[in-house]
Amino acid sequence: MQRFAFLFILLGFGSVALTYTDRQFILLMWAEDYQPVLGIVVGVLGVAMLVAGLVRDKKAAQAQPAPVARQAPQEPGR
Repeated sequence: MQRFAFLFILLGFGSVALTYTDRQFILLMWAEDYQPVLGIVVGVLGVAMLVAGLVRDKKAAQAQPAPVARQAPQEPGR
């Protein structure tokens, strides 16, 4: 999910930056008339996906029980 988020961020905010040049990403050439608004929306969507993925991973890590530390048995008389 994080890879798609980075892709959306790159395409979204990159297309906003490219709006002011004569170039555009091939994937977003169809939306030239809707720039820079569409680029901002795609970039923000990517940021939201990234944050959601990080929160989900953090909750999954907290949900796992901590490993129980075992002590080795001691020899009698020591």
